Amino acid sequence: MFLCYKQSVSGYLFAIVLALSSTPSLFAQCPSMGTETEVRTLQGRLIFHDGIEEWFELKLDQPQCGESSIELFEQDSNSLAILRGCRIKSQGALIFSARGNIRQLVEQIEAIGRCAHKAPFPDFSHVKPDSAIREYRVEMHLNGSHPIHFRVSQAGKTLRPWQAYASYFLTGGFLLYGLCADGFVVDKVFGTPEANPAHFEEARSPTDMAMFDLDRAAGLGRKDPDLGFTCVRP
Repeated sequence: MFLCYKQSVSGYLFAIVLALSSTPSLFAQCPSMGTETEVRTLQGRLIFHDGIEEWFELKLDQPQCGESSIELFEQDSNSLAILRGCRIKSQGALIFSARGNIRQLVEQIEAIGRCAHKAPFPDFSHVKPDSAIREYRVEMHLNGSHPIHFRVSQAGKTLRPWQAYASYFLTGGFLLYGLCADGFVVDKVFGTPEANPAHFEEARSPTDMAMFDLDRAAGLGRKDPDLGFTCVRP
């Protein structure tokens, strides 16, 4: 009986040791759709991509999950912006984004070695449309992967800054969505036919957006479409 007990205890202890030794490999797993890893520390050079979609790339010193670079995301983009071009160390979990790439959700970031801090990005979060404006027109010109050129106008008069009146986002499938400012709804959608201008939902509904298929336009030879929509107060 004592021998059996001793053997069972030995087996139990072996199982614990085996579980503990395998734990790091579980934490070392790479992210998949809908999951994220534990907090990791990454090092490399931070690069800002100023294009149709602005994003931060970390060129890694050491590859992670088979990737030589990873996208960095932080709610306060200026914490990244001032370090662009510098070698940095970042901490945060890794996720597999809807765009199909690996992204780190940055919790902490700091420069490594000498770093000349860059100017922060302009903050338009508190800029609101002119209260006298009842409707306006948003025009967007695309030129390959370059930043989108915006012009917002009312009765032919340019309204500035355009960020007070319009915003947009791009999906992994290269669908571009245009939005009006708070207090306005999308009325009409127009533009290069190859981009298939359309409403996301019923026109003038609170959740409607202007929708354009950039992948379709590019496939039909239009990499520089002109797109637009109008906004009205409901």
